Amino acid sequence: MNLNKIMILAALGAPIISNAQQSYTLKGSVNSIKEPVKVFLTYKVKGERKIDSTIMKNGKFVFRGTVGAPKEAHIVVKHSNLPPDPTTRPVEDILPFLIEDRTITIAAKDSIKNAVITGSPANDDNVKVTALLKPYYDKYDVLNNEFKAQSPEKQKDSAYLASLEQRANDIQAEIIAVKMKYVKANPGKYMALMAFNSTLPPEFDAIAAEKEFNTLDPAIRKSDLGMELQERIAKVKKTQEGAEAPDFTQLDVNGKPVKLSDFRGKYVLLDFWASWCGPCRRENPNVVKAYQAYKDKGFTVLGVSLDKDGDRDKWLAAIEKDGLPWTQVSDLKAWENEAAKLYEVNAIPMNFLIDPNGKIIAKYLRGAALEEMLEKVLTK
Repeated sequence: MNLNKIMILAALGAPIISNAQQSYTLKGSVNSIKEPVKVFLTYKVKGERKIDSTIMKNGKFVFRGTVGAPKEAHIVVKHSNLPPDPTTRPVEDILPFLIEDRTITIAAKDSIKNAVITGSPANDDNVKVTALLKPYYDKYDVLNNEFKAQSPEKQKDSAYLASLEQRANDIQAEIIAVKMKYVKANPGKYMALMAFNSTLPPEFDAIAAEKEFNTLDPAIRKSDLGMELQERIAKVKKTQEGAEAPDFTQLDVNGKPVKLSDFRGKYVLLDFWASWCGPCRRENPNVVKAYQAYKDKGFTVLGVSLDKDGDRDKWLAAIEKDGLPWTQVSDLKAWENEAAKLYEVNAIPMNFLIDPNGKIIAKYLRGAALEEMLEKVLTK
């Protein structure tokens, strides 16, 4: 069971002020380092990673530049100039922080990862919100420790695991509520954008998200992260329930082109999966069951595989082993599958139920939910 914590830093940020300083100066120090060593600064601008470096002398270093809106960044300190030893794992000294166009001081006694940051409202807010969220993240530790204390038999008990999963989901709901309360109270802060972004799972209500996003200040929405989030919302909105399903063409197992629109007039389940995907393979019997029950009532399935080039035989073998009788297509580009990108598929199994007119009416139908939906729409 995996109850990993969510990165808190991704929820944080700082206000944008129109007359703010237009460049940054990072003044760093690590008292314990006396010899000259290399220091690296990394962050992304419009998706492109920027890397700067300098030499720390007498335990001090300086970086200067411009970033515009605050951004997530890292400082990495190499504590030795000796060549890396391939027989040992290197010890990395890394400080994740928020860089903004201000004069920021980063001071540490022994390790940059333990540094205290001053002069930066973004990082001040980081500390405050981290403290605000800590009691909720601590609840995950309680669950993890409880699980570890159980007997091996108890750790495998499905009812117990389900209860843990529900409690973990309840904690996640509390965290999202705290973040959204902050977003609503601070629409003018960059942190609100980062907090809001961190609450959105791979699949979310894009229409509701767009309304919330539009309550943030225009300057924040135009930041790099704001533009990325706006683009993400627009893409998910394309596959929102009620939207027309984007058409595409891919080759079937015999190399014949197949269009999604070829299935107009039927209810079709657009099913994204892969031969290597354990959850997909475990879900396949449910899809087979639904297909057999409703294939004569105007329902079919179009499978899209995210297998990679070179794994065609594994794809075909999985189709045969799992007994999948419906049309299967793929461009064998794995996660770069063009149909998957079109539908913003970031995790599998993932599916979309499309009506005879080509409209998306439901998605992510797993287990009994698929048959329940088909019973509803096919027995009107």
